[in-house]
Amino acid sequence: MKNARVIIVDDEADIREGLEDWLSNEYTTQCFDSAESFLEAINNFDFEDGVPSCMLLDFQMPGMNGVELQTTLKQINIDFPIIFISGNAGHADIINAWHGAALDFILKPFTPDQISEALAKLFTQHKQERLITSASPSDRVDIPITHREAQVLLLLGKGHQQKEIAEMLGLSLRTVKMYRTFLKNKLNLNTLIEIARYCDQYHSSIKNVIEQPK
Repeated sequence: MKNARVIIVDDEADIREGLEDWLSNEYTTQCFDSAESFLEAINNFDFEDGVPSCMLLDFQMPGMNGVELQTTLKQINIDFPIIFISGNAGHADIINAWHGAALDFILKPFTPDQISEALAKLFTQHKQERLITSASPSDRVDIPITHREAQVLLLLGKGHQQKEIAEMLGLSLRTVKMYRTFLKNKLNLNTLIEIARYCDQYHSSIKNVIEQPK
């Protein structure tokens, strides 16, 4: 018996069919060609049946797009992890999706292994739980980064591109890229979703690094 459900919502038939073919051996899969078609069928789902569920959701679709569906689901109190897939999303789009409770953001073209790894991580480590538990403002942790790295980190967490950050901080693009590499190595922050999550959870601690005397 399959112990997890993956709902695929994408307007591209080849992607839907490819994902279903790849994932159906391990998960219960259901496919929809639009956000509207999923909402029409939503009453057929029992989201309280104890089966962990996740949605692979296309970011850009005709009609209602992925973020609009995400917002609608929150409004009707249906809350399960969403992994966005997209071919043309910008940094700000990814950050906004994270703040709307997206679990991950995978860019097209993707490999089957990327999808499998994201789902395995979700269902094995986190099940139906939200990944982030925000620290209270008084909770402080020591973060091994410099004043400038903290500035770059917070700006990345807000969705700014590296070129924008260079202009805002009066740095060269090459220098900002260097700080981005340092942050990746020091904090193991490999994706924009991970950066946004980290900034949400440790915002006060990062600000504390910035506010300390140089």
